[in-house]
Amino acid sequence: MISTSAVRTAAEKAVRSRMRRWIADPVAAADDSVVIALRPPTESTVADDPDAARDWVRSWIAYTGPGVVDREERRWRSFGTQTVPVRLTLTGVEEICRAAGELTRWRRLVARRAQLLEVVSSPDFDDAVAGWHKKWDALDDADFDRLVSMLAWLLAHPDSGLLIRQLPVEGVHTKWLGAHRGLVEILVAAARGSGELGVHSAPRLIEMAVLDPALLPGWPRIVAAPVADLSALPVAPQVVLIVENRECLHVLPDAHGTVALVGSGNAVGSVAQIGWLRAARVLYWGDLDHAGLVFVGRLRRTLPSLTSVMMEVDTFRRWENLAVDGKLIADNTELPLTDAERAALDLVVAGPHLLEQERIPWDWARAALVDAGLPFRNAGPPTGQNSPHRPTMAPTEDASPERGI
Repeated sequence: MISTSAVRTAAEKAVRSRMRRWIADPVAAADDSVVIALRPPTESTVADDPDAARDWVRSWIAYTGPGVVDREERRWRSFGTQTVPVRLTLTGVEEICRAAGELTRWRRLVARRAQLLEVVSSPDFDDAVAGWHKKWDALDDADFDRLVSMLAWLLAHPDSGLLIRQLPVEGVHTKWLGAHRGLVEILVAAARGSGELGVHSAPRLIEMAVLDPALLPGWPRIVAAPVADLSALPVAPQVVLIVENRECLHVLPDAHGTVALVGSGNAVGSVAQIGWLRAARVLYWGDLDHAGLVFVGRLRRTLPSLTSVMMEVDTFRRWENLAVDGKLIADNTELPLTDAERAALDLVVAGPHLLEQERIPWDWARAALVDAGLPFRNAGPPTGQNSPHRPTMAPTEDASPERGI
């Protein structure tokens, strides 16, 4: 025997499975229906538990919720002719949604669909609007209005060539497109066949330290430029040191034939595009944590000869007292790591642990870099280290007399 509470459950199931179809054609949705078989008691059921059967019939007689309850007569030898509820029918999308507690949402969806189709209407766009309704329905009213305005502007200006910050779309703040770009590209592609928005972002700046002034005479020791500009520089270093954190650039001593670059996170792919790296010996020194070792693997896909420094278990064990709790990042791809790097990855992931590269005392780190082939000219700080614009060497929390970066 199906109870009255089952109406909402059945309606919710219909909403989940049919919403895309309803959004695609709200007119046809008005003729949809949900039929719930109530499974009334049989004669033997009544005989076994007459009170339960009586209460069930009364609950359906008292039912005042959405839908129409159909009743039929049953002729039973022991109980005579009885009229019992046999099915409940919910007719039309509004009644189904009312039963599911989703009527307000449905009406909002219909209104928002209409707003989107005012921008452009085509079979492909209609399908995309229906298929991605969960995304645009999850937006609050202000963000949905921004979505409509952004779509209208982009479709009217397909090749603006503007920076994202330049877009003259009312109410759209700088980071809005970055947060919702995926949905915007899907709807733009459905409207005109291509998800290209005709806009671009300011290029990422990669920081570089020229550790040998002879490589670029007259240049500042530290510069920041787009990857294309760095790649075009008339420079041919023998060694390139890639570090994860920009602070390291300011404390690296001079080194013969060497430049250092900051490359981590999304910058990993950009750094690997610098052409003159391929003719140099490339070293990577980053944080000893999940992210740092993932960056090693990503870089090695493009630079197979890449050598990591201080990215193994011995370094972590030696300075484990300076490590802190780390975190894991979303990267489940197979990484081209060495056995030593793989062992370090297993160790830091198990914690998870984080040993920041700057925490390792400099005398120890310098020796490891020299062993890896970095030709420092001296052990001290770079020229101009005592300038008020450069950080000074600070002691670590370790009890030894060694100094830290």
